[in-house]
Amino acid sequence: MKKLTYLISAVAAAVAGSAHADVSVSGSGGAAYLSKATTGDKGNVVVSSALNFGLSTTAANGMGIAAGMSLTVTPASDQTAPSAGGGNKLTFTTGGATIVVGDIELADTYGSVGGVVGGVIGDAGGTDSDVKTGFADDDGTGVSLSTSVGAATVTMGHIFNTGGNTNSSTDSNAAMTAFSASMPMGPATLGIGVADGDAAESSTGATISAALGGGTLTVGYSTQTLVADATATTVEYSLVTATGAISTTDITAAADDLDVNGDSEVIGATYSMALDADTTVSLGYQSAKDADSDSHTRVDASISRSLGGGASVYLDIRSLNGDTDTQGTDIAVGTSVSF
Repeated sequence: MKKLTYLISAVAAAVAGSAHADVSVSGSGGAAYLSKATTGDKGNVVVSSALNFGLSTTAANGMGIAAGMSLTVTPASDQTAPSAGGGNKLTFTTGGATIVVGDIELADTYGSVGGVVGGVIGDAGGTDSDVKTGFADDDGTGVSLSTSVGAATVTMGHIFNTGGNTNSSTDSNAAMTAFSASMPMGPATLGIGVADGDAAESSTGATISAALGGGTLTVGYSTQTLVADATATTVEYSLVTATGAISTTDITAAADDLDVNGDSEVIGATYSMALDADTTVSLGYQSAKDADSDSHTRVDASISRSLGGGASVYLDIRSLNGDTDTQGTDIAVGTSVSF
């Protein structure tokens, strides 16, 4: 990322006699060819881009304060104009701690590892599992803290209301709390995380990572107690035909991924290795099962090579099988650039 500090910001700070303030601009872009698992799909050319504005200053006591906004075009939909984002949280850094106030997202699936593909397949791929993992909502207005305690890194957060982004009242029925910690243990790093969400949802997970064969192996496990989605409903429609006869048709709206309350389990692993200074290969595996006894297995593979100047090319592959709405293989090949 190349940071541009506007002269006007420095002049304004000097004139005001206050702390130095920075305005930074960064961006990214990408173009790829995506072959989806969807039946009959003949491939898609997708592009994406983002323009990010960062605002930061340092108070007299040394505390850093930052905010940001963005304009984004994603490969997930055929956008005609960029969508605006950000501007709904402030980040404070002091004494080795980072505090975020505003619209935050907490880890409700800590330990659910196995994904190594980028956003093109993640956002616009054709595979779709019937296995539910993750809370009904995991973001909203709240506060989070990340800091070091000895050799451990600790992160904790609380969302007052998952239904709000910048202005929300405290609602105990729509709150969420999460805690995670990671620390080195000999040659490995161990991480644990717990979360408690609205509608009696909760989760527990763990990861362990270590150097292996020139790369890094990470293994994770997550168990989540989740609430069923809306149940399927059947509506009867009456139609009058051209001859005046009345025809009735039952149309059933299917339920979402989870029909009954219960536990989901996710077991996964990733392995990443640098082949040389510019080329990285990553592999991922995940097995998941929910309270409906729906299960899936997912295999990821990714290879990327830096071209210098913030540009890189990549090949991403994801294969999904089991209880799915759409199973099969997504393949994306393309380039990404950071400005």
